[in-house]
Amino acid sequence: MKRKHIRINAFMFSVQGPVSLSSRVHPMTRRRRAFLRGACFGRRLSLGCLLTLAFSGAAMADGQQLCPDVSPLRIPNLDPFHHVYGVPAPQGACVLGRGTSEVTFSSDVASHMTFAQSGTERLLVDGETYRQSVALRYGLSDGWEGMLEVSMVSHTRGVFDGFIENWHDFFGLPQGGRDVTPRDRLAFVHSREGMVRVNVDQGITAPGDVMLGLGRRLEGNHFRNDGLALRGAIRFPTGDENALAGSGGASVSLWAETSGDLFPREGSRTWLYGASLGVQAGPQPSSLSGMGGRAIAFGHFGVTWQPLDRLSLTAQVDVNSTPYTDSSLTPLSGPVVMFGAGGAYRISPNTTLEIAVSEDDGWRHAAHDFGVHIALRRKM
Repeated sequence: MKRKHIRINAFMFSVQGPVSLSSRVHPMTRRRRAFLRGACFGRRLSLGCLLTLAFSGAAMADGQQLCPDVSPLRIPNLDPFHHVYGVPAPQGACVLGRGTSEVTFSSDVASHMTFAQSGTERLLVDGETYRQSVALRYGLSDGWEGMLEVSMVSHTRGVFDGFIENWHDFFGLPQGGRDVTPRDRLAFVHSREGMVRVNVDQGITAPGDVMLGLGRRLEGNHFRNDGLALRGAIRFPTGDENALAGSGGASVSLWAETSGDLFPREGSRTWLYGASLGVQAGPQPSSLSGMGGRAIAFGHFGVTWQPLDRLSLTAQVDVNSTPYTDSSLTPLSGPVVMFGAGGAYRISPNTTLEIAVSEDDGWRHAAHDFGVHIALRRKM
């Protein structure tokens, strides 16, 4: 009797289950394709092939991510008057598989130079902010993951003023008053109607707010991309409000994230996109109360180019509405726009180094003037 072979046109890992067979090719890495070809003897369906697919799909669901990873730049806005609200940085559309964890050590430094005055209201932001953070993500089960982040915040004199001025000169960017103000000083001052409401002129280090969150990968392949993740977080008021390291009250955030091929074509993941949209609600710091509402809308959009398997380069814009709607000063009352550019290099299969720089929009100055972001991510 002749043995019959059934040929499979394409293999596709589904985000809802271990394995599904489809006529539409899902983007996979060369390593995974080679593994499947070897296991299935040139795409011939056999009992061994089915077992291999089943076990590899289960391992992926339990120990790896449930979709291809397009990691956004997780850059915080360190402008001291906006950073106190702790608008969440994007995390990506993927959630970790059950039992998988990811720890991220981040170091961010930002330089500020903003002066604005209108009527009886005055704002001066001159100095530098440092933020060190540790974030842990852990895959729970059934497309759920948990997240915990702790941080320390420092405000210091502007020791990088000279470097920033040279940076702006080199790229033809506006100095924003840097070239006509004293160097190496710390002055975060806000006054209104003759009352000084904020005055930070001495270096200070304090704990930031603690964030605890959940992520849920939604059912279905939305928009024919990597899928959709819904995230929520509670920020607890552990930060020092007087040091502009926290808001002084608890806040709640809810947002959605997605990603995928920017130019979809079979087997290609060279150009990618990532996007998020959400809302945060929480109280204003007591020293800045009475200047607006309690809700902030936020989001981001980024484009990633992957020229090499280990290297990705990303350009990203982060935006959010302002809580200071009653202020007459543009750096407080206008929307926040921050541009970021950087790259991620995969040192090993489980370790990634991320480096990026960021700038404000050069007009509203609601984000930090210039920032450097360095992060090391490790999956376990």
